[in-house]
Amino acid sequence: MFTLDAEEKIIKVVRRHFFVILPMVLAVLFGAFVPLVLYRFIISGYIPLDPNLVNAVNVFVSEWEVFGYALWLLLLWIVFFMEWTDYYLDLWLITDKRIIDVEQKGFFHREVTSFHYAQIQDITVETHGPIQTLLKFGTLHIETAGESREILIKNAHYPEEARALILSLQEKIRNSHNSL
Repeated sequence: MFTLDAEEKIIKVVRRHFFVILPMVLAVLFGAFVPLVLYRFIISGYIPLDPNLVNAVNVFVSEWEVFGYALWLLLLWIVFFMEWTDYYLDLWLITDKRIIDVEQKGFFHREVTSFHYAQIQDITVETHGPIQTLLKFGTLHIETAGESREILIKNAHYPEEARALILSLQEKIRNSHNSL
């Protein structure tokens, strides 16, 4: 994982906005009802199907309904848990000394990048469209000196506040080094 330096304090934790995971939650809820609706549709007689096929479906469902539906819900739960884990464990820790970027890439793969405020060259906030503007989330992008890759958090909640905080901490660090 990662450790904080001695006397280092976490000032803010920046995560992705909850609205980002909402479509996946709705898809899982929708998926939970698909087998039930599909079964009702098949046996309803709205579409002309071979009676042998309808009978075969009824026999199959009567023998496997609890197990099959429980297995389906278990698969949906696993998908939800994987997405939630990725959502929840992707974060930025803004401390009084540095920024720590934690990016979860599956259950067993995590990338942790740390950089000090002196390395920051540019901070950009991108918001696209009315939903991101109204709900106040967007992409927070930091370019650093000496780093070849970009450090960003997509769909960050309140990215303007995080940007202002980082700039103020950077200025505070710069002023403390200049006074020495």
